[in-house]
Amino acid sequence: MLAENRKLKSDLRSFVAVAMQNGLQHYCLKRHPDIVRDLEAGVQRSEQLAESKYGKVLSMIQDVPGLRATRGETGERTYYLNAVDNVAYLEHELLDRRFVLHGIWVAPSYRGQGIAHRILRRLVDAADEADCGLALYHEPFGSEGLNKEELEAFYGRHGFQNHGCTPGGLFRFPKSPLDLYSRRQL
Repeated sequence: MLAENRKLKSDLRSFVAVAMQNGLQHYCLKRHPDIVRDLEAGVQRSEQLAESKYGKVLSMIQDVPGLRATRGETGERTYYLNAVDNVAYLEHELLDRRFVLHGIWVAPSYRGQGIAHRILRRLVDAADEADCGLALYHEPFGSEGLNKEELEAFYGRHGFQNHGCTPGGLFRFPKSPLDLYSRRQL
């Protein structure tokens, strides 16, 4: 009987959560205020945790060997400079409690030197340390860069994959076994 009651409470909580996602907050609050408050507190904790992980990853991607990093004015770009030039940037944001990567751009005169690889390695290592998944929505940057298939292959070597949670993009789970570079270190 006790197990059945727990199951019913769990089912009710799930029903209330789905109802709230579909615009029935007022209805749910009126009939199940304790469940609504508990769900809202859980969402708030989740948002705080996501912001904390995002901040941790951003602070860690400042440290890329051979480059000096600086954050852009809007906070959605991290620029990487060598002693002479602005050589690359990483475009990112926190969206729906996810670290979203919109791409890595490397100046044409610095391409082919492993700069994008070093930046991406630092990002995935930081995300792994923070236990943070990475969503990727990246379109080719003009005719000079990699095409879509080449981009997917590049990111795929770092553990990114097609996944239903990122329609039209790629996703990398923390400590992905698909990451060819981290597997070499094992």
